[in-house]
Amino acid sequence: DEIVTCFSPFRPAAAKKWEQELQTLGENNARLSIALQESTNNVEHWKKQLLACKEEGEQLRQKMMELEAQCADFNLEKERNTRLTRTVKQLETDIHEKEQELERLREEAQVIPQLLAECEALRERLQTAESTNKELENKANSLKTNIEESQQKQSDLKKELTTFLEVLDGKIDELHGFRQGLAKLGMDN
Repeated sequence: DEIVTCFSPFRPAAAKKWEQELQTLGENNARLSIALQESTNNVEHWKKQLLACKEEGEQLRQKMMELEAQCADFNLEKERNTRLTRTVKQLETDIHEKEQELERLREEAQVIPQLLAECEALRERLQTAESTNKELENKANSLKTNIEESQQKQSDLKKELTTFLEVLDGKIDELHGFRQGLAKLGMDN
C-alpha cells in the first residue's frame, strides 16, 4: 500500500523525490560502475605488475644463484691463485738458491785452472821426486853393495891382520928368543 501510495498520482512531490533519488542512485551506480571498472582495470594492472615483479624476482633469484656460483668459482680460483702464488714464490726461492749455487760453482770453476796448474806442478815434482828416489835407491843399493863388499874386505883384512898378528907374535917370540940367545952369546963372550 505504501508503495502504491508513494507512486500514486496524488503524490507528485513524493514521486519527484523518488525520481531524484532514483536518478541519484543511477548516477551513483554509474559512478560506482566506472569506479568498479577502474578498480578492475587497476587490479588487472596490479596483477600484471605483480606477475612482472614475480618474474623479475625469479630472474633476480636466478641471477643471484649464478652470482653465488660465480662467487664459489671465484673463491676456488682465488684459492688456486693463492696456491699458484705460493708455488711461484717457492720456485723463485729455488731459482735464487740455484743461482747462488751456480755462482759458487763459477767461482770454484775459476779456481780450477789454478788447481790444474798446481796439480801439474805437483805431478812434475812427484815425477822428479820419484826419479830422485829411484836414483837414491840405486845409490843406496850401490852403497849397500859397497858396504857389504867393504865389510867382506874388512872381515878379510881382520882375518889377515889376525893371521899377521899371530905370525908377528911368533916372529916377536922368535926375535925375543933370538935376542936372548944373542944376549947369552954376548955374555958368554
